[in-house]
Amino acid sequence: MSKLHRALLCGMVLSCGMLAGPSQARPGWVSGTWVYADLCTMPEDGSQAGRRITLKRSPNGDGLVYEGAGLRAPVATSVTIDDATKDVAFRIETETGLVSFQGTAGPDALIGTLDSAAGSQPVRLKRVLRSRAHEACPGETTGSIN
Repeated sequence: MSKLHRALLCGMVLSCGMLAGPSQARPGWVSGTWVYADLCTMPEDGSQAGRRITLKRSPNGDGLVYEGAGLRAPVATSVTIDDATKDVAFRIETETGLVSFQGTAGPDALIGTLDSAAGSQPVRLKRVLRSRAHEACPGETTGSIN
């Protein structure tokens, strides 16, 4: 490659880079699905306990699927998310009544307060990569010293 060709190529690369400008960080969370859950199966009778909250982010809007023990089917709703603080809030009308949540979604857990007909309770749901509803609920741990 001649010096002239090399100089022209370098000039084109530099000018193209300058025209494109610096890369911009995308504000907010990226699109994707986050699952937070403690849903499990009671070993004694096979009933389910806990809940699973699936948060779906998209350029077309945010959505949420709520699954709780005792609900016949998952319930979908819209959700409010603050991109800066990652605060999450939703209200869902289920077959057992109104359920609302206010808290914060993190990389490891969804932490906040869930209000329902049963009252207000603190919630900490671990982020999971797959459903674990079929797994046995952890029971009381008792041990003996040998």
